Amino acid sequence: MSEEQNNKEQSSKEQSSSGRIRILCIDDEARILRALRALFREHDVYVTSEPKLAIRWAKEKDIDVVVCDQRMPQMLGVEVLREIKTVHPRAMRILLTGYSDLSAVLASVNESEVFRFINKPWDNEELRKTVVQAAAIARDVPLLAMAPISEKEKDQARQSAGVLVIEDDPDTQNRLREILGGHYQVRFAATAERALQVLEQHETGVVISEAETGAGDWTQLIKLLKKYHPQIPTVVITERANAQVAIDLINEGQVYRMLLKPVRMGTCRLSVESAITHYWQLKSNPQALRRFAVVDTKPAPSPSWLSASLLNRIKMIPQRLLGVGRAFTQ
Repeated sequence: MSEEQNNKEQSSKEQSSSGRIRILCIDDEARILRALRALFREHDVYVTSEPKLAIRWAKEKDIDVVVCDQRMPQMLGVEVLREIKTVHPRAMRILLTGYSDLSAVLASVNESEVFRFINKPWDNEELRKTVVQAAAIARDVPLLAMAPISEKEKDQARQSAGVLVIEDDPDTQNRLREILGGHYQVRFAATAERALQVLEQHETGVVISEAETGAGDWTQLIKLLKKYHPQIPTVVITERANAQVAIDLINEGQVYRMLLKPVRMGTCRLSVESAITHYWQLKSNPQALRRFAVVDTKPAPSPSWLSASLLNRIKMIPQRLLGVGRAFTQ
């Protein structure tokens, strides 16, 4: 039976299988598509090696979850997912790859806003669990408003919610102060203790953090903040980019944007503006927080700065406006 016939047969089942997950799989290798169809055989699975067709199907078939390969000859996976995000934003997006391609990882954060990044060869149970979780979110959790917020709301957001920069490099601090200082309430922290003081004392709408500084590795702090306070988007800046670290930050920290040093004014300002909008929209739509759930992983070895008291303070940062972050993680 041809791919087209398979998908036509699948489409004919839709009326009687509305409770089944609708999964769209995109890959240029027929064996991969066969494996994915078999893995999810109890659900409605649509497969194609044609990116343009996949983009059309995503909306036409009201897909719940898209599983897309990165390396394809016609379009890169991040490009396909970016287009699907535009035409059918309800679908949760998962990127598959057999390569540690840093440019793909960065694009998956900054352009496609993927839910998970899965390496090939995948673990069947892990992928199945991820897709089922993503489908439940796609069906049950509302989208954030797609329309931009008004200028009045933007001004209100800037006045109410500050930007916390976790960075110990004076040059980078000065650069960010130059880029953001006239537009946002920017506060700086070079240590975890100072970062916690800012978060405890001020409403914070965006965290900008280096992945690693002279004071230590901050990836664990980024992940913990997202776990306990998912309403606060994080923009990671780094000059020592590592693809696997970036993948972990996507899956375990749901980072909102990832920027390489030296920081560019236009890119940085656009990223922070988008992040503030994201935060402000969550204030009126807190149910959407589940769309930014992180992977439930085994606890990693604690960095030297993370004491039990500091961890407790991270958990107990006041939920000044949303009041849902703690309940979200329980």
